[in-house]
Amino acid sequence: MDLRVPGGRYIGRRISVVILLGSVLTSARLAQAAEPVLAVLPIKLLDTSAEPTDQRAAHTERLASLGADLASALGTPDLYRTLRVKPDDLCAACPSETPDCLLGFVRAAGASLAFVGVVHKSSTLIMQMWARIVDTGSGRVLFTRELNFRGDNDEAWRRATEFLVAQIRSDPPSQAR
Repeated sequence: MDLRVPGGRYIGRRISVVILLGSVLTSARLAQAAEPVLAVLPIKLLDTSAEPTDQRAAHTERLASLGADLASALGTPDLYRTLRVKPDDLCAACPSETPDCLLGFVRAAGASLAFVGVVHKSSTLIMQMWARIVDTGSGRVLFTRELNFRGDNDEAWRRATEFLVAQIRSDPPSQAR
């Protein structure tokens, strides 16, 4: 249907284009709203190796990379929107780091899910990672993995991260379960 406006111009095609663009944008917003928001909390390190070399700087960098890589790999349109929680922001809001405070903090930031992780270094060769995804509303654990990996170097950490991402992608938790 073509409509004439003063001056004799037809606007039917313009209306069709506007309606089409509006429906596309609405569909994109609905798809974005359907993706759960996963907050990636700062990953902690427990080092009981008693090694004489101070590796705090390297570990701080690896922990930050692990968190960034997880957020990036899981923050895809088919899975989650991710929110990286900065350590300073979390420390200021939840100095005691109680579960209720942590979940409340990320819930207030808009996250329905929270990734919590701890890496344990028991020796130069033996590392463990505990990973959980928790529903921020109920506190229920929806995903849990305990991973072991060998070596305390960038390559070992990278491979552990890739494995963990594959585990989460193979059976992605959501609060709908």
